[in-house]
Order: sequence, then C-alpha cells, then structure tokens
Amino acid sequence: MKKLLVTLILSLSFTAINAKSFIDEVTSVVGSDPQVNINLSTSIIKTILAFSDDKDANDLNTVLKGLDKIRVSVYELDNNKNTQKLTKLIKSKVDDLSAKGYEQIVTVREKDEMVYIIAKIKDHYLEDAMIVVMEEGDELVIISMEGVVDLQQLAQISDHFDVDLNDIVGH
Repeated sequence: MKKLLVTLILSLSFTAINAKSFIDEVTSVVGSDPQVNINLSTSIIKTILAFSDDKDANDLNTVLKGLDKIRVSVYELDNNKNTQKLTKLIKSKVDDLSAKGYEQIVTVREKDEMVYIIAKIKDHYLEDAMIVVMEEGDELVIISMEGVVDLQQLAQISDHFDVDLNDIVGH
C-alpha cells in the first residue's frame, strides 16, 4: 500500500511540475517571451501604494486588499503568424475556466479584436479574475488576479480611470 501511495504522489508531483501554465502556452504559440511581464504579490502592491499619500492610491489600496497576486503579461503580435492558433488557445482557456465555474463577465469578439473578462462571482465579489485583450497585429495583454476584489469598491474608483462599472455592480 505504501508503495502504491508513494508512486501516486510521485506521479502527481511529476504531472504538476510538467503542466504548462497558460502563459507558457501563449509564449510557445507566439514564439517569444512577453515584452512586459509583471508579477506582484499584494504585499508589494501595498508597499508601493503606502508611499503615496494620494487619495486615488489609498482608494486603490482598499480595492486591492483582497488580492494575493497580480500578473500582467504583454506580447507584441506585429509579425505573429499564429493568430488563429492563439485565438483557439485563448478560447479554449476561457471554455476551460467556464467549465470550472467561472463566469464570462465581458466577451467582445470583433474582426481583429477580442476581449474576455472571466472570474468567479460571489455576491458582489470577483474571485480569481482573468482579463485577456488581443488585437491582431498589435498586442495581447493577459492580466490574472488571484484573490478577491469587491466590485462595489472597484465601481467607486472606476470613474477615475474612465470606466463605468456601476451597471455591473447594480447601483
């Protein structure tokens, strides 16, 4: 029994180590690393915002307090010939997350542009959100957030960024 358990644990560990992340898959299809790749934990974000006495920074700090991690990756797509494969990969990821209980909050698919915002939603909280924006021949931006964001607080500061979230929150 111990031998079976050890074999199972080792095989699961090996699978986890070899499983490609979504960013790794995108990098493979694009054929280059992201031009911008930012990985921030909440403690780093709060440290940066703590040095500002600006009201907007304090409001943003309040909104971000429930996040554990933010990752932003930006790929240049100027000469990318794998746009169709990249589009299928993104759609597959969105479908996979939807099957795991995530909701597509925003979906925009036009001729040469697509936008997805997908997250788990509980009451007025977003949990583990992903934002994907791709414009063919320009760039692909992937923002993933682990943790919880209060939509009501986000809506309160969204007008500072020319975004109106009040319809989504239900004010």
